[in-house]
Amino acid sequence: MKKHFFSRMIVVGAAVMLMGFAANAFAGGMGQGRGMGTASSNLTEDQIKQMETERNAFQTATQGLRQQLSEKKQALQTELAKQSPDAATCSTLRKEISDLQAQFDQKRLTHILEMKKIDPNFADGRGTGMGHGKGPGPFGGNQAN
Repeated sequence: MKKHFFSRMIVVGAAVMLMGFAANAFAGGMGQGRGMGTASSNLTEDQIKQMETERNAFQTATQGLRQQLSEKKQALQTELAKQSPDAATCSTLRKEISDLQAQFDQKRLTHILEMKKIDPNFADGRGTGMGHGKGPGPFGGNQAN
């Protein structure tokens, strides 16, 4: 009787741990998030408004690029999910993604430099945090910026 009880307790304990890990994974978990940067706490109202204007301009200017990147990445994932993916299509999509990413990165660099003109202590905002990024969960893996 004690042998069966001990075996059952191990199975129940393992099931509870598995469900706990699964719940954390489906909740998104900790991931690598991206923000628009951090600013000094001693900014004037004018500087805060300038930064907000610059941030909004960057979001508007890159909206099309971000959408295209997302679509190309989705198309590549769809092609790769096929039983027999077309190598030429995958290669073309990957090149287009790289080109779009380079364009986005250049705009992002320009944005960071503009933000640093307003606040020399401006930080890029990369780092770990809550969000859908390269962490455990259903959204883990490479995501669009």
